[in-house]
Amino acid sequence: MIGNNYARLRIGIGDDFRKGQQVDYVLGAWSKEENEQLPDIIKYAADTAKSFGAVGLAHTMNAFNKK
Repeated sequence: MIGNNYARLRIGIGDDFRKGQQVDYVLGAWSKEENEQLPDIIKYAADTAKSFGAVGLAHTMNAFNKK
């Protein structure tokens, strides 16, 4: 069995939902505001992935993790 001793990037939607609401959020239509934010979100995700590959986990976590 292979262990889980490796770094990984995770993207989530948060946990501020009542039971069952996540499905509606994930599969529902995007709002106008969400559509407008999409280019920035994609850039942020790409920058995070590049940092992870170039300078490693610790620096990337310090630079990009936020609540």
